[in-house]
Amino acid sequence: MALRYGLILNHLTDDPDDYMGLVTDNETITTEQIVEQMIGKGSTVTKAEALSVIEEFNYAVVDSIAKGNNVNTELFKVYPSLSGVFVNEHDVFDKKRHSIRLNLNAGKRLAEAASNIELRKVEVTLPQPVIQRFTDLKTKTINESFSPGQIASLKGALLKFDEEDINQGVFFIAADGAETRVSNVVKNKPSELLFFVPESLTTGTFQIEVRTIFKNYKSMRVGRFLTDLTPVS
Repeated sequence: MALRYGLILNHLTDDPDDYMGLVTDNETITTEQIVEQMIGKGSTVTKAEALSVIEEFNYAVVDSIAKGNNVNTELFKVYPSLSGVFVNEHDVFDKKRHSIRLNLNAGKRLAEAASNIELRKVEVTLPQPVIQRFTDLKTKTINESFSPGQIASLKGALLKFDEEDINQGVFFIAADGAETRVSNVVKNKPSELLFFVPESLTTGTFQIEVRTIFKNYKSMRVGRFLTDLTPVS
């Protein structure tokens, strides 16, 4: 197996002939599939035992994070940080103005695995929106946070959508799966969307999706920006 990728035009550079790599059509492996791989190698551990151990590991990691600790394993590193503005040195954390972010980085073994990934170039046959950059135009921060009620920018490719179709558009997806559609769009172009962030998104962590139906296609195409964004006051 290899990491499949294709090339699409890069709209973030000044050269109109620049392309960028887009990872595409790669399989997603679940916990159960990983366990099947474990026991398939002749391990004496049963599937039930392996799933139980993994659940205990997950619980211990979550419990450690909930207590405010950093977690550093051979696979990943997780550490919390704060976002939002504190007005002075006497200010305190306020869920209405601040949020806790979890930062996830590869540990030693995952970093080594990434350097050994084999690549296979393929044709990108099914178009989909590609989000390359999110900018909060009030704070000028990139790929980090947004200001509720203020204008934000999405740049990428194939972003334009039909504003009259309520199933298309820009959607903020909360950690629990709740969706909020952007209703006020200022600019709707293939390479950039400008819109007002919904005022109700004051707490939590969100990812952004762009949903559109391209001309001569019947099915919805979805592009998600896999970077967590948090609100600031």
